[in-house]
Amino acid sequence: MTTWTSKRPFAALALLTLSACEGGQGFSFARSAGADSPPLRSASLAQGAVQVVPPQGYCIDRKSLKRYFALMARCDALGLPDVVTDAPMGILTLSLIEAEPDHPLPTPQDVAKAAGLSAVRQTDSREGTTLFVAEGPVPAEGMSGRHWRGMAQIGGHIASVTLYGAPQSAAISDAGRGLMLDLIRQTRAKSDGQPGI
Repeated sequence: MTTWTSKRPFAALALLTLSACEGGQGFSFARSAGADSPPLRSASLAQGAVQVVPPQGYCIDRKSLKRYFALMARCDALGLPDVVTDAPMGILTLSLIEAEPDHPLPTPQDVAKAAGLSAVRQTDSREGTTLFVAEGPVPAEGMSGRHWRGMAQIGGHIASVTLYGAPQSAAISDAGRGLMLDLIRQTRAKSDGQPGI
C-alpha cells in the first residue's frame, strides 16, 4: 500500500494507473464469470474505508477484487443475463491510494505523464473530483485507446477511475461520463455519508 504524498506523486500515480492489471487478472472477467463467482452489487475496499457501488446496470467482478482495486462491467456481461439495462458496454476500474483529506488531486496532466497518455481533454472538474478523456494503451484487444479517466477523494483515499469501451461504444462518449459520475457519486455517498458531486 502506498500513501499519497507530495514527495512521490508520480510513483503513486503509476501505482494507480497500473493497478488494473495487478495480478494479471484485471480484464479476464468474461472468462471468469459463473455460478461459483457471481458478480457483486457492492464491495468493501481498503479495510472497509471505501464501499464501491457501481452505476446502474453494472456489477463488480468478484474475482477482480484486491484490497485497493475493483473491476466492473455490465451485469449481463458478468453472468447475470436477467439484469436488463441500457447502460453502455464497457469496463470500469477503481483503484485507491491513501491521502490526506485536504491533499489536492493530481491534475489530468500529472496522470497523463505517469500513464503515458496523450490528447488529454479536461471535461469536468469540481471540488474533490476531476474527469477527463485521454488516448492511451488499451487493456484488451478491441478496445478504444480513447477512454475516460477520473480522480476523486473518497473515504480518506484518492480514487482513480477508468472507463474503457469499444471504438464505437457509447462508453467513450458523454454516456461514459455519466457512468463515471454515478460510480463516484454512489461510492462517495456510501463511503463518506455525503451526497457526492
